[in-house]
Amino acid sequence: MPKTTRRDAVSRANARRRSRQLERGDELVEDGSAETAGADDRPVKQQRPSLLSSIFPPAPPLRDKPDPLAGFTYDGPLHNQVAWLYLLANNPRAWLLPAIPWAAAQMLTLITPIALPRLIFQMAGVLAALAAGWIGWQKPWLFGLVTALVGSIIQGIFMALVPGNIQNGTALQWFGYSIVAAIAQLSLLYAALMGWYAGYFRRRLAAQRSTGTRQRRR
Repeated sequence: MPKTTRRDAVSRANARRRSRQLERGDELVEDGSAETAGADDRPVKQQRPSLLSSIFPPAPPLRDKPDPLAGFTYDGPLHNQVAWLYLLANNPRAWLLPAIPWAAAQMLTLITPIALPRLIFQMAGVLAALAAGWIGWQKPWLFGLVTALVGSIIQGIFMALVPGNIQNGTALQWFGYSIVAAIAQLSLLYAALMGWYAGYFRRRLAAQRSTGTRQRRR
């Protein structure tokens, strides 16, 4: 009975490694060294995914997009907070444009007594927060949060400028009511969650398209 040589064992290990790479969709890396084959042939203990990661699998960043912090050079103690302001300043349309329909939807919801139109206006506010997270892919939850905050300020200004409120001297009260109501009703948190989901969905969709394109090319 012929003896199995070391070269045959290495060849079979490399074949198994290439098969696993093809199953994962990775690029084939040719490496015939015995050390690499032996190390890759050992079973790898995989961590059990958590409930949150099972519901929302990790989404990679968008491909073919420039680094949103390419020109950011601040390295002080408030690095993350200043980076958030940098992102907001470089992409104002992602939070300012959705803030306008958010303000209109919230104000119409407040003054409309009929249930069905109120539901339609509330859905319009949800779409505004989703649009903010979709456009502001750099930090989607932040853009959703700022959209709701700026939208609440715009709503407060509109309510304060109503002629009857100005004549009665209640303009500031209505302005403050709009801001307090947005905080008390958790509208800011809700908008941040909707923005995060829109950005996550966009990254997942782009990753699936990229994987499908690579598979078709193979």
